[in-house]
Amino acid sequence: MLAIRYALMYPEQTEQLVLVDPIGLEDWKAKGVPSISVDQWYQRELKTNADNIRRYETATYYAGQWRPEYEQWVQMLAGMNRGPGKQRVAWNSALLYDMIYTQPVVYELGQLKMPTLLMIGDKDNTAIGKDLAPPEVRATLGNYPVLGKLAAKVIPHATLVEFPDLGHSPQIQDPHAFHQALLGGLALTSR
Repeated sequence: MLAIRYALMYPEQTEQLVLVDPIGLEDWKAKGVPSISVDQWYQRELKTNADNIRRYETATYYAGQWRPEYEQWVQMLAGMNRGPGKQRVAWNSALLYDMIYTQPVVYELGQLKMPTLLMIGDKDNTAIGKDLAPPEVRATLGNYPVLGKLAAKVIPHATLVEFPDLGHSPQIQDPHAFHQALLGGLALTSR
């Protein structure tokens, strides 16, 4: 979302845009995810620990497949959430989640002017606050194969690259395939 916001605000400074499973491709509030306050997000974030990070990343980042080499990324986040700055990290995360929830970029994708490489892990199912939604709504959220195709249709100069078996972090899950697609996509979008 940050890269999209930057590209929208400073199109003259943005020659190309690469988006990897970007947040903001759907409006969760409009789809029925209940709103919670920044203070409620903060209370949730204070409970963050390695176990719940690992569970979330396994399901979302890695398409249900855990490998020991992913643990370093869990410990990085867990360390920030258990260290002396834990409250600040939790507060910043709460503000971030509120911004993601209240300011999705989906409605502005058509305004992007630069060539955009959209890289989507088809097993990604990210949706902030999905656990708060009713089950019938929850089942419809974070459908990245659909979201990626819709975004590629709306972004004027988009090239869509899909990773059928990867989740939210294809660059970690399969770095070789990701880098090959990234370099190939950059070459295509720079023409």
